[in-house]
Amino acid sequence: MEEQLQAVKKEDSDNDCIFCKIVKGDVPCAKLLEDDKILIFLDIAPANKGHALIITKDHYETLLEIPDDVLDDMMVKARKIARAMSSAIGNEGFNILMNNKKVAGQLVPHAHVHVIPRFPGDGVSLNWVPRKYNENEIDGFKEKIKSFL
Repeated sequence: MEEQLQAVKKEDSDNDCIFCKIVKGDVPCAKLLEDDKILIFLDIAPANKGHALIITKDHYETLLEIPDDVLDDMMVKARKIARAMSSAIGNEGFNILMNNKKVAGQLVPHAHVHVIPRFPGDGVSLNWVPRKYNENEIDGFKEKIKSFL
């Protein structure tokens, strides 16, 4: 029963998901690389020109749902794309990031990794205001998190 429910949920997600439509070929993309698990293409609204998206071909919403073998492949491909990007367009650095859930900035609810080329003075900002722990507070966070490892 649980498997059938998951299959229905996946089918519903696929029908509405822009990335699933790209995987199926229903929506065109500037494809860079594809295999049986992963599709990589240029973002149509890039932070910088050359910004690539690495998506899972199966629909998973966040990092927490991606099987280990697919996640491993995503990271290997991220390195490959970052290396090719740097050689091709001469960026001096790059960001690799993944937003998970809307509150964290995920706009498309389909797992994807951004590879963003960076150039001096490009104006792209990923900065945040550092927050400070109160006295001994860091130990409490450490212990809470470790209890689930």
